[in-house]
Amino acid sequence: MIRNQSIYIGPTYKGLIQHQVFHNGIPENVYRLLQEVGPVQRLLIPVHLLPYIRKRSQIQGTQENIAINELMTGEVETNEKGVKNVLSSSYFDTPVPTKHINSDGRIVNPADSYDPEDGAQKVKIKVSALDVTLQNAASAAGNGTPFSPNDGNYTLTFEITGTSTSRTVMFELAGPSGQYMPVTSFSVTDPTKFGQQTSSGSDTAPESWQVVVPAGYSFRARIGAVSGGNVTIKGKAVG
Repeated sequence: MIRNQSIYIGPTYKGLIQHQVFHNGIPENVYRLLQEVGPVQRLLIPVHLLPYIRKRSQIQGTQENIAINELMTGEVETNEKGVKNVLSSSYFDTPVPTKHINSDGRIVNPADSYDPEDGAQKVKIKVSALDVTLQNAASAAGNGTPFSPNDGNYTLTFEITGTSTSRTVMFELAGPSGQYMPVTSFSVTDPTKFGQQTSSGSDTAPESWQVVVPAGYSFRARIGAVSGGNVTIKGKAVG
């Protein structure tokens, strides 16, 4: 995902518009709003964390879900839940060579991860990305090859290319039942774009998407229709 960009995912509030994107910083009036209103700060996030935070916001009881409900119901008290040092928010930290994302989704320094008392490692260090092929030069409708992780949750980023002049690709996820159902994926290049299918993606105009695949689940990019050539869908998965 693109770094140094922020997107507001909460409901429109005091001039801050839902899905508004900020490049290389935020305006002074938005900064003041962040200082005064805690729920707003929880929902103005770096673009590269959009899939993760959007998923959390849909889970009842998470800080993001509570923040959205408070803003929608108007139960917000300014100058109480806001923070005066906005940049201290862990959301605005970014993984670098000396920092990694742990199993809770927090960015941490691996050097601080060893507990001398019990010898336990607190941080789940990212391993090398897995190569994933969902469709390989497919010239007809078909399910392709699903991605089915068993050793943990994975974030799958995939690209749609090919020579076809038209195509319809459906994003689907199956749980333990094995029944595939539509699942929402998120555009890598456009933080406001998401959906359960696409008709874009070719050699001349590739399209990249991202989805979280839980352990024990299977994700597939099923081709519903294709004409004038083929479709290839390959990507990388990081757990």
